[in-house]
Amino acid sequence: MSLNAIFNSGVSGMLAHQTALNVTSTNIANVQTEGYARKTVEYSAISVNGIGTGVEISEVRRITDEFIAKELRLATAGSEQYKAMSEIYGQLQSLLGDPAANNSLTGKLDGMNSAFAALTIDPTMSVSRTAALDEIANFGIETDRLLTKIQNLRKEADHHIAEEVNVVNDAILRIYELNLAIKSASQSNQPVGELEDQRAQALSEISKIMDVKTYPMSDGAVAVVTDAGQQLLDFEPRQLVYSPAADVTSQTVFDQVTLNVYDPTTRTIADTGLALDPELQSGSLRGWIDMRNTELPNLAAQIGALASGVAEQFNAVHNDNIAIPPPAMMTGNATGVLATDAHGFTGQATFYSFDAGNNIVASYTVDFDNPGTTTMADVMAEVNGALGAGTLSLTGGALTMSAQGGATGVGIGQEAANPSERGGRGFSHFFGMNDLIATRAKTSYQTGLTSADAHGFTGTTALELIGPNGEEPISMVLDFGVIGGTMADVVTEINSNMGSFVTASVDANGALSFTPVSGFENYSINVPSDTSDRGGTGTSFSEMFGVGLQYPADAGLEFSVDPSISANLQLLATAKIDPSGTPALTAADNRGALAFQDLATQSFAFSTVGGLTGSSVSLSDYAAQILAKSGLDAARAESLQSDRAALSGEFEARMQSVSGVNMDEELANLIIYQNAYNASAQIITTAREMYDVLINLV
Repeated sequence: MSLNAIFNSGVSGMLAHQTALNVTSTNIANVQTEGYARKTVEYSAISVNGIGTGVEISEVRRITDEFIAKELRLATAGSEQYKAMSEIYGQLQSLLGDPAANNSLTGKLDGMNSAFAALTIDPTMSVSRTAALDEIANFGIETDRLLTKIQNLRKEADHHIAEEVNVVNDAILRIYELNLAIKSASQSNQPVGELEDQRAQALSEISKIMDVKTYPMSDGAVAVVTDAGQQLLDFEPRQLVYSPAADVTSQTVFDQVTLNVYDPTTRTIADTGLALDPELQSGSLRGWIDMRNTELPNLAAQIGALASGVAEQFNAVHNDNIAIPPPAMMTGNATGVLATDAHGFTGQATFYSFDAGNNIVASYTVDFDNPGTTTMADVMAEVNGALGAGTLSLTGGALTMSAQGGATGVGIGQEAANPSERGGRGFSHFFGMNDLIATRAKTSYQTGLTSADAHGFTGTTALELIGPNGEEPISMVLDFGVIGGTMADVVTEINSNMGSFVTASVDANGALSFTPVSGFENYSINVPSDTSDRGGTGTSFSEMFGVGLQYPADAGLEFSVDPSISANLQLLATAKIDPSGTPALTAADNRGALAFQDLATQSFAFSTVGGLTGSSVSLSDYAAQILAKSGLDAARAESLQSDRAALSGEFEARMQSVSGVNMDEELANLIIYQNAYNASAQIITTAREMYDVLINLV
C-alpha cells in the first residue's frame, strides 16, 4: 500500500467517524423528542482493484419496526374513537345529573307524583292545584332542556368532524411532499431519516383521527390507506371534503365526508362523491360520527318516548274525569279523522250536558258496537239528536263538544262495564277532548285504522331510508292519487319499493311500523317532503303516523300544561260524573286526583326505542332506565377507551424499545466513534511522518 493510500484511508476514516459522531450526538439531543426514531450508521469498506483504500458511510439508517408501527397506529385509532365518545358522554352525564337528585328526570317525575298525591287531600285548594301544574311544567322544562342540549352536542360533534377533516387534509399533503423529498434524497444518496421522522409524525396525527395503514412504494415513498382499503395517498394525494350543518335539529340529515382526488399543481379538487364515513372503523372521527348520528339521537328518542308516555297517561286520566264546574266547550286535537270514516270504536261512551248547578240536563250513551252506528257522522248525529244540534262537530279532524239548549257545561264519561276504545284509547282521550298536557309532536300514533280502512290521503309523501353513516338513501314517493285507496294499499306500495330493506305493517291499534331486515337495524325513515293531506283536515301522512326523524324525540319539546288549564285552575279535572247524583258533580270529589296518584305505581308498556329494550314499567322506572342506560353507555366508552389506551401504550413501549434513544448505548457509541476518529487521525499523522522521513532522505 502506498503512503497516499494510507493517508486516504485515514481521511476516509475521520470523515466516516465524524458522521457517526454527528448521528450519535443528534440521537442524544433528541432523547426526549416525541416521534423521534434513533439513527445508526452503516459502514462499508472502500476498495480499489480488490485492495482496501478506506471506509465510508453507506447509510444512515432510521431504526423502526413497521409491524409495531402499524399496530400502534390502529391501537391509537381505537383509543381516540372512544376518547371522543367519552368526551360527549361526560357532558351528557353532567346534563342528566344524579338520578337521586330532585333536578333529574326521575326527580321531576317524583315531584309530579308527590304534588298529585297532595292534591288528593283537598282537590279544591288552589295551592295544591298550582303545585301540581307547576311540577308538570318543571318536567317539561327539563325534557325541553335535555333535548335542546342533545342537539347542541350533536352540533359540537359535527364541528369536531369538520375540524379533524382539515387536520387530515393537511397531514396528507405533508406526507405527499415528504414522499417527494425522500425520493429525491434517496436518488442523491442523501440521508432521509429526518424526513422519515416527519412523515411518521404526520401519520401519527392521521392515526388519531382515522384508522390507517401504509405500504411501501418506490424510492422510499409510502402509500396511505384506511384499514378498510380506501386510498388516501399513492402517487397523488386525496382530500376530504365536508360541510358542517348550520343548524342541528332532530330532523337534520348530515352530509357525508367525501374522499376526492387533489391536484397539487392547480390545487383543485376533483369531486368523486366517494363517501368515507362507511369506511371508517375507528379513530376520533368514527367516535364523533357515531355520537352525532346514533348515540345522541337514540337518547333523544328515549327522552321523547318518556315524555310521550307521561303525557299519554296523564291525559288519559284527565279525559276520564271532569272539572268542576264543567267547561262549556271542549275542543280536541287534529286527528285527521273524517266524518265519513268508520268510527273505529268498540264499547260505550256517555255524553253529558250540565246546568249551572252541576246537574245533568241530558245524557246519551253511544253503543259503538251497534251495527247501525258505523261512521263518525252517525255518532255525531246520535249525540246531537239527544243533547242538541251542534253539540258535536268535526272540523279539520278536530272534534268539538259544546253546551246547547240552555246547558252550561259538557262532559264525556266512560262506561265502566264496557268502556269505549279505539287504538288503545277511550273516546275522549282519542280525540284529546280534555287533555291536560300539550306537546310539540303527537304522543300517540295508534290511529285505530285497519288495513281495510280508506287511507283518505291526497298528495305525495317522500320517504327515504337513511343509514347511520349517511349512506346513499333508499328513496320512494308515496303518490296517494296513484296507489289504491286502503291502508293495505299504502303498506303494499311501501313494501314493493323498500321491502328488501324494511317491512311496513299496520298493527292492531292502527300504528304504522317499520321492521328493518337484517343488516339495516340502524337505519331510520326520513321524510324529506310531504304534501299529503287527509281529506282536507290539514293532517299529513307523516304527522298522522309519526313517520320521520323527529318522532318520538320532539314529543319532549314544548311539553307544558294546556294553556286553558294554566289560565284557569278550575279546569283541572279531579272529579268523576255521578249519573244518579244530585248534583252529579261535587267539588270535594277526589276520585280523579286519586287516579293521578295511582299513575306513580302503575306499569305501562314501552316499546323498544333508541336501543332501549321495550318493557312494562312505571313512568319513573322508565326514566330510571334511560338514565341507567346512558350511564352504562358512558362507562362502556370509558372502559373501552382505557383498554385501547393500554394497548396503545404497550405498542408505544415496544416501539420505544426499538426506536427510542438509549443514553447508555449512545454514550458508549460516542466513545467508540471518538476513539475511532482519533485512531484515523493518528493514521494520518503517521503517514505524514513517513512522508517527512522520505523527504529528508532526499
